[in-house]
Amino acid sequence: MKGKLSGSLFIWICCLTLGMGSMGDQVTVKAPAPDRNFVATVVDQDDVSLDLENFSCAGKTFITGKMGKAELSIDFEKIRSILLVEKRERLTAMVTLEDNQQIELDVEQDVPCFGSASFADVRILAHDIKKVVLHGIKQANE
Repeated sequence: MKGKLSGSLFIWICCLTLGMGSMGDQVTVKAPAPDRNFVATVVDQDDVSLDLENFSCAGKTFITGKMGKAELSIDFEKIRSILLVEKRERLTAMVTLEDNQQIELDVEQDVPCFGSASFADVRILAHDIKKVVLHGIKQANE
């Protein structure tokens, strides 16, 4: 009787613990719907390039950062490209505006940026991005 009880208890514990493991951190990525549909090419630190629609950073269609002591927000519509470089343990965004003016901002490293590729929704943290080229707003009928 004691053998059956301990055997049953062993099988019961095995059944409970087998379902406790995971096969890695499986996360479903869902890109938020920003206020405008910006089309962008994002190049990551491994030089992998993705063409994305509905590009946003933290769901917003502007980049925020600090220039000296001032905090700035620059609308994507005014930006041609953003080059991200780590300097002195800070993430610096070299922003090229549509008029070719360049602005340097310190940005937060862990801001998630989102977009939709033709085959998947994408999430990438700012410090993993090397370059963003903004191609403008895609109109609904395009």
